[in-house]
Amino acid sequence: MARIVVNQHHIHDRPAVALSVADVLSMDVPVGALKPEDLALAARAAMDEWGFAGVGVRRDSDWIGVVLIAPHHGLPRTHPLSAGGIDFRTAGLVLVHIAPGETTGTGKRLCVGLTRRLRDQVTGIEAQAGLLPLTTSTLAPSAGWLVRMGFQPLRYPLNRYRLDFATVVTWIQRHVQWHPRPVLGLAPAHASPSSVLRHGERHNTDLRV
Repeated sequence: MARIVVNQHHIHDRPAVALSVADVLSMDVPVGALKPEDLALAARAAMDEWGFAGVGVRRDSDWIGVVLIAPHHGLPRTHPLSAGGIDFRTAGLVLVHIAPGETTGTGKRLCVGLTRRLRDQVTGIEAQAGLLPLTTSTLAPSAGWLVRMGFQPLRYPLNRYRLDFATVVTWIQRHVQWHPRPVLGLAPAHASPSSVLRHGERHNTDLRV
């Protein structure tokens, strides 16, 4: 069974890789609120819909970060996202695990991996924010962590956050740093070009690995 261990952040960590159902089921991820059968349901639904069940970051032979996703019909009934639901063109963030002691860069690599693989298949990713200030292994990441990853709050449902591919950012790679770039042509109708640029500049600071 694959182990998830504590290690210090290393500049040569590999980018996030796509996970299969077998990868997901072999992981010893300490999230007791999601039953193994619910985890399998979400992973298989994501694989059928998009060709992968989530992404993970490895260091040597160990997983130091994992993010799992599911389409609307693959959300377990016990998952926080199921209360408000998601539409059929949205991916739901089912589980986030980052090994204790890892830096923010691990989370960014996970979100970059998701964005690159999903942006031509769905309109965005939604997550339910939890009440705890830290994100280590959870079904509902903290609001602060989601904002640092590029998610923005929605008006409804309560504590729901979204990474919208059309209006927020696209991702590019520069050596070992990941920078978001605003998509000016697809900005919301109420946003001026200057405000979108300011938004992108702010995230360039927040989301640098």
